[in-house]
Amino acid sequence: MLHKIAISTVTAIFALFCLPVSELHAQDMLEASRWVKLYDDSAFVQSVLPDDGIQRSSILVLPDRFGLHEHVQAVLKVLAQLGYRAYAVALSSAPEQPVVAIPPVEIDSTDIDLVSQVAVDILNEAGSNGRIGLLGFDVGANVAIELVARLPFFKACALMYPTGGTSPLIRLLDAKAPIKLFLAQNDTECTLGDVNTIREIFMEQGGTLNVAFVKEAYKFFFNPEHEWYFPEAMKLAWKDLHSFFSSTL
Repeated sequence: MLHKIAISTVTAIFALFCLPVSELHAQDMLEASRWVKLYDDSAFVQSVLPDDGIQRSSILVLPDRFGLHEHVQAVLKVLAQLGYRAYAVALSSAPEQPVVAIPPVEIDSTDIDLVSQVAVDILNEAGSNGRIGLLGFDVGANVAIELVARLPFFKACALMYPTGGTSPLIRLLDAKAPIKLFLAQNDTECTLGDVNTIREIFMEQGGTLNVAFVKEAYKFFFNPEHEWYFPEAMKLAWKDLHSFFSSTL
């Protein structure tokens, strides 16, 4: 079901995420949630879309291990006001659970096929301009890594504090899209040492890994519901995200 979002609501969200209101586009947005039918399953998808009839690039958000909590919807609203068709999909790897501490996580490989089918569905919508990017948080970033390593139709991929050390990061060598990796200084599941190990391999192969080092931050610094939420770090990360997607999508 579609419904419009008041611009005052979005202004409040920009304040929550420490974004300057000057970046806000004064436009109506359509908010919706729906089940997308897949080949042999279905996927729950949330969306916030600019309501202006203009064909635009899309960004598909893959949530952290806590699932599709309220802050994910807020991220979609900001992305839509920055000019993108914004979507988020529920992952089997990220079932909804209380936002507390660092619960154990397990990657469900079925998410790769699920997200790829959802992405195709998004690209086939009338409002799409044929370009789509990924924004993955935590376990969602791990799913995003595997997607860009396998598939060529994603045009950009931003990764917020993936989990699992060097094992998933090595797959970035096969990435078929520009990558922006956000590394929290105090993240114990994706450390500076892990990232530097992969960067050395990139350099040996004549490539580079684009990394934003977020000082004094812990994992989940981007999640306002988590005890490690860090507003100043989020503000800087949003600035980098906006610049990255503007240059790639």
